[in-house]
Amino acid sequence: MIVNHISQYNSYKGINEKFDKAFEYIQNTNVDHLEPGSYELEGEELFLNVVEYETKNAEERVWESHKKYIDIQIILEGKEFIGYELFDRMTIKEDYNEENDIYFLEGNLQSRVLLQKGDFIICYPQDAHMAGMMVNGQEKVRKAVFKVKL
Repeated sequence: MIVNHISQYNSYKGINEKFDKAFEYIQNTNVDHLEPGSYELEGEELFLNVVEYETKNAEERVWESHKKYIDIQIILEGKEFIGYELFDRMTIKEDYNEENDIYFLEGNLQSRVLLQKGDFIICYPQDAHMAGMMVNGQEKVRKAVFKVKL
């Protein structure tokens, strides 16, 4: 897992060519005008999901992880806590969903990070995460989620 602000991305440049393309896209595209939905950048290798939702209590959120994709989640509007735990410390709640590349998991919330506008988190398959937890009450979050195929 990597957490930082988009202004600090140069510290990570070159780690992964597709990461570089995702950050180049976010810096050169006015994503504030993109409607929620999926946007193809390099077919199944790299695409963008723009999502909007209301934050909730941790008890109303779910743990997830992925097998084939790395998530790069960038906050465009609002703020949220994202829970983090190692996949190996979780219990698989439902069988892996191949079509949506998702594991739903169960486990304790031990660690969380605060993400605000411009902050990003990179979640690898070993990084179970629980997004959308409210900070100071319920609020709208708008997020760019890049899916980077392994």
